[in-house]
Amino acid sequence: MRNLVLALVTSIVVVNCSSSIPKFDRERAFSYLQQQCDLGPRYPGSEEIELCRDWIIDVLKDCNAENIKVQEFSAEIKKEHITGKNIIASFYPQMSRRILLGAHYDTRPWADKDADPQNHNTPIIGANDAASGVAVLLEIAQNISQTQPAQFGIDLVFFDLEDMGEYGDNSTWCLGSTHFAENFSGPKPEKAIVVDMIGDNDLDLHIEYSSYHNSPNLVKEVWDLGRELGFSEFHYKINNKIYDDHIPLIMKGFNAIVVIDMDYPFWHTIDDTPDKCSQNSLFVVGQTLLNLIYE
Repeated sequence: MRNLVLALVTSIVVVNCSSSIPKFDRERAFSYLQQQCDLGPRYPGSEEIELCRDWIIDVLKDCNAENIKVQEFSAEIKKEHITGKNIIASFYPQMSRRILLGAHYDTRPWADKDADPQNHNTPIIGANDAASGVAVLLEIAQNISQTQPAQFGIDLVFFDLEDMGEYGDNSTWCLGSTHFAENFSGPKPEKAIVVDMIGDNDLDLHIEYSSYHNSPNLVKEVWDLGRELGFSEFHYKINNKIYDDHIPLIMKGFNAIVVIDMDYPFWHTIDDTPDKCSQNSLFVVGQTLLNLIYE
């Protein structure tokens, strides 16, 4: 009888815990992806990226984010001086335990991986790279604005100037996250997770090499949660070593990883458009992160 009572109590606790975790709205998330793409290519220096910044800030304000800041910095890219602008927003800043979620919002000005050389100077729409990551973060903002997590406050960072680098020269990529990491002050978040290129119709999430070697426990936590939720897209296999926005964070001592699917045939081509992306892929990543925040 005692064992039966314990089993019933345990099942009630499990149900209550799972019911307290918000449900990621895949349709609204995909609408965020589409709205970014509707603005056009959002490369640094363009009118479209200014519109995108204003739109992201408006969504964050609608979500009652606190301490919304625009962190300006300058960079020289191909002998041109460009001003970058990271967008930083906090939820429940009074909570000392923090999780940082990041994504870049700029798109590449050149489709230099396109099969047609005539398109190599054409800016890309960037549905997967980078509207998908921004869409997931904004939908998470909607959830945490309505339901306060019990343990963590959340900081969202939208990085600029991630995608204007030269292949083979890591110092030319991820300039927004580099500036953010180098100018970060105060206690570091317990967990920092960057999401990038996670909207692919055929999503496969392998473990990124540097993420595992810097933060194996955080990798295991995220991948275990994804698998427990039934998401076969998470694979327990280390794949590529990728220089993304998590690397500047790692270099400054953050417990940081990236969730990314680099196996995307439309990367840096004019065909990186919304029809190559999936509501379900956004849901897989977004729901996993919500479970991380609320469990």
